[in-house]
Amino acid sequence: MIKGFVKDSIVKTLEKLGLDAPVNFEIDSPPKPEMGDFATNVAMVLSHEKKQNPKELAEKIVKELNSIDNIVAEIAGPGFINIKLDNSLYTEELKNILSKKEDYGKQTIGDGKKINVEYVSANPTGPIHIGNARGGPIGEVIANLYEWMGYEVDREFYINDIGGQIDRLGESIYYWYEKSLGEDTEFPEEGYPGEYIKEVFENIYSDKKAELSKIKEKEDIVDLFKHEGVKVVVDRIKSDLELLGIEFNIWEFQSKYEDGGLSNEVIDALKEKGATTNKEGALWYVNLDDPNSDDAESVLQKSDGNDTLTYFADDIAYHKDKFDRGYEKMVNVWGSNHHGHVPKLKAALKSLGLDSEKLDVVLYQFVRLKNGDEVLKMGKRTGNIVNISDLIKAGVTADAFKYFILSQNSNTPIDFDFKLAKDTSEKNPVFYIQYAHARICSILKKSEDRGDEDVDFRLLNDPKELALMRELTKFPELLQEINRSLQIQALPHFAMKIASLFHDFYANCQVLSDDKKLSKARLALASSCKIVLKNVLAVCDIEAPEKM
Repeated sequence: MIKGFVKDSIVKTLEKLGLDAPVNFEIDSPPKPEMGDFATNVAMVLSHEKKQNPKELAEKIVKELNSIDNIVAEIAGPGFINIKLDNSLYTEELKNILSKKEDYGKQTIGDGKKINVEYVSANPTGPIHIGNARGGPIGEVIANLYEWMGYEVDREFYINDIGGQIDRLGESIYYWYEKSLGEDTEFPEEGYPGEYIKEVFENIYSDKKAELSKIKEKEDIVDLFKHEGVKVVVDRIKSDLELLGIEFNIWEFQSKYEDGGLSNEVIDALKEKGATTNKEGALWYVNLDDPNSDDAESVLQKSDGNDTLTYFADDIAYHKDKFDRGYEKMVNVWGSNHHGHVPKLKAALKSLGLDSEKLDVVLYQFVRLKNGDEVLKMGKRTGNIVNISDLIKAGVTADAFKYFILSQNSNTPIDFDFKLAKDTSEKNPVFYIQYAHARICSILKKSEDRGDEDVDFRLLNDPKELALMRELTKFPELLQEINRSLQIQALPHFAMKIASLFHDFYANCQVLSDDKKLSKARLALASSCKIVLKNVLAVCDIEAPEKM
């Protein structure tokens, strides 16, 4: 990999000079292409450590770097170093792309270790709407990324099938049951008024009509509606996610941890560690690293006389179970409203003697749906929900939804532009990218000779060709960087840059011409672009169409 070659060369150079490479030195692209392929601040960082003049250090480093084949280095400013590489390094990497094809970018960092990625995990009280659907593309890309890094990945959905929200679901369905019997009834306070609840009732009633006729007590009828309602809604959630091409291989239920006694086992373990206290009739978790904290969200058992377990208690048990299942790493993709829950959960896991550093949590902010200048308000309690299924029926493709979600930092609230997302012109960024892939497929189909052998890559020296070539070779190392940072928005941005550079190359460099050798070299570059673009989109879980 190109950047790796540069880093290794710098480290070896420093060793020759009797210097240890600083941990935090950077290798980036310079501000302008004409300045070189890479720029490094290694001399600046070392100057602080060694109390030496940065420019003098840079001069020594540059002298040694220039003795390495394929590298030309020079000092910039007060001690930065610009590095230009010989084109042969890039053309060798093009050959690597053409050789590996769909495997280009895949790596063995993970060494088959198990990773659990939990995402979406929406409450089973309604269909997937545009807000909680944001976690779907984010989680899917993280799971795909880890697979490309060589990990074994489980995709998991956690279902909160007990608690107050499920009680309200049962009461809301019961309302429609009473309405079906012709009774004059009031809608339950804090119930779910959406039309979808009526559909859930009708679904249950068609299957359970005979059984319902035999039940006399309202409490028992509501209980049936709770359990059956969860089943119906979960099935709806699954079908909604299928519209986005998202499937989970593990579905875990909160009730498993309470009914199976796992939550109580965790509470007993926390008691043994001295990490609980009784206060105001409730049992609280005590953070052993911060014992004076009195966070009201740290209650494990409520003061209701029944020792009712809280969501927090069940969640500790759920995550302990993940450790017990042998995961090397766990990633949760949660809405930003879980921000305060994260440190408490990690502290509780640490109190149990578990390595909480194995758990990463990616938080995403809310999504506003805009239709032109109009902002559409959403909320289950108001019944005004923009379901993901409705969005797709209205003309927004799954690929467009994914791209618009992925291209923004998850920590940033986003306005989802409905009008732009359903646009089928190049104004829509995902169509612009997909069109680049389709155009390459068309070019390759027209060409008579697409063989990758005996290509004279030295003929690729136009600035447009070189810019595209250099960008393509960044893909493997980009995956490594995202693997460390989980800044997944870099992937769609990379796809957009490749598409833009290809369109620029195509407009300025005639691919098919009477010059067969040049045509063959440019076809090889186009083919390399097709491979990388398709692979980037594959990690993003976005289609790479051959025709548009």
